Amino acid sequence: MTDSEQKALKWLSEHNGDGVFDKHGVLLAGGESAPFRRITWNHLRDAGLVVFYRINGAGAWRVKLAKL
Repeated sequence: MTDSEQKALKWLSEHNGDGVFDKHGVLLAGGESAPFRRITWNHLRDAGLVVFYRINGAGAWRVKLAKL
């Protein structure tokens, strides 16, 4: 895992562990914009460390920490 990925996980953990992507692909959580690019979140998803989901299968993509 890269340093940026580790920092992104820590950031999400400190911001309620759940957020939503805006129309520009910026993650919003705990009332703040994440200082990490969407590709970082994609890598964390591919590694099974976060989960992307939609509420009722529609709307904006959300991300949450995976239960390990």
